Formats: sequence, structure tokens, C-alpha cells
Amino acid sequence: MSPTPDPEEFRRHVLTTLFVGGLVAGCYFLVDRPAVIWARDLDPQLVAVFEKITIAGSATPYLIALAVLYLVLRFSLRRAAAAKRALFVIAAIVVSGLTVDLIKPIVARWRPEAFLADPSHYGFTLFKTARIHNSFPSGHAATALAVACSLALFFPRLRVLWLVAAAAVASSRVIIGEHYPGDVLAGAWFGVVITLVLSRTDWFRDDLKASEQASLHVDDETL
Repeated sequence: MSPTPDPEEFRRHVLTTLFVGGLVAGCYFLVDRPAVIWARDLDPQLVAVFEKITIAGSATPYLIALAVLYLVLRFSLRRAAAAKRALFVIAAIVVSGLTVDLIKPIVARWRPEAFLADPSHYGFTLFKTARIHNSFPSGHAATALAVACSLALFFPRLRVLWLVAAAAVASSRVIIGEHYPGDVLAGAWFGVVITLVLSRTDWFRDDLKASEQASLHVDDETL
């Protein structure tokens, strides 16, 4: 049975959502266009580095690797709890990815390359499916933060490492000219929120608690 929602926690989540929404809106009006022009003028060697970093935001390699890991853990090594954690990361990637992929054609935001070619091509056009219109939100940012948030839940002592890595992947989308900062912020928010929501479901909650308790036990032994 799911825990009874805490009114204070719900209020905090609503305020956080409004805050992030305000940041995205602020980016739209004040930050996104200058950021794209800034990124266009960056050193090509720096951009080439981030073109490699951005690969880590692609969902497909994670899903393939995690599916293989799940099968090995579940049926070869017979480690059901560990296999379920692999399944949790798969769920976080898939649900966050499907969410942003559903939003993209509905809001249909022009990509930065369209704005650079013609400054009138900025904003949301609504209900278009072409790649040039699917800038918002960033799917790579959603994937990177879903993976990082999942790993932070399982290995909380390394959460700074996971989040820094995810931030590098998310920022790469702006640096290589694929997204606006507002797109990245929105995608990252979806990745984090969906992962945390999944972690509270009955199917995964107990396993995550076990991971947290194991981590605390390790910390106590270290101390």
C-alpha cells in the first residue's frame, strides 16, 4: 500500500515545480537566445569535446546494457533484488523518455539552428513532428538525470559524482547547439521528478529502502 501523502511534502513539490517553471520561462525570455549565440561562437575544439560527452545522454545504449544486466542478474546469477534495481533504471529512462517525446510534438519548439538561420523562427509552433520543431524538452537531459538520480538513490555516497556527470551531459546539449538552456532545464526536471515518483511506487520502494540502509551500514562501519 502506498504511503499517505504528506501535505507539507506535497506543498514543497508544488512550489519546486512552480520555481522550475519560472526558471524555464525566464530562460525563454532572457537567456535562451543569447546562450545560442554564445554557443555558436565557441572554440570548435571545445565543441568537439562536448559532442563526445553528449553521447552519454542517448537512451538506447543504457537500455541495451541494462536489459542484458537484468537478464544476467535475474536468470544467471539469481540475484533478484539487484535485477530489480536494473529494472528500476530502465523504467526511469523509458518513462521520462516517453514523457518528453510526447511533449515535443505538442509544443513543437524551434531548435536553435532554426533561430540562427532566421531569428523569427523562435518559440513554439504547436503540433509539429519534424526534428527542427522538437527542441523542448531535451530528451538527452531527461535521460542523463534519470540515470544520475537512479544511481544517487542506489549509491548515495557518490551522488555528487552522478549529478556532476549528468550536468555535463545536459550542458553539452546547449554547447553543441542542439537545445536551449530552457529545454535542458525542463528535460532535467522531468528526469528527476519521474525517477523520484517511480521510487515511491510499491514495486520499487522497499528495494530502494534496502539500498539506503545498506549504504548507511557501510558508512557506520567506515566511521
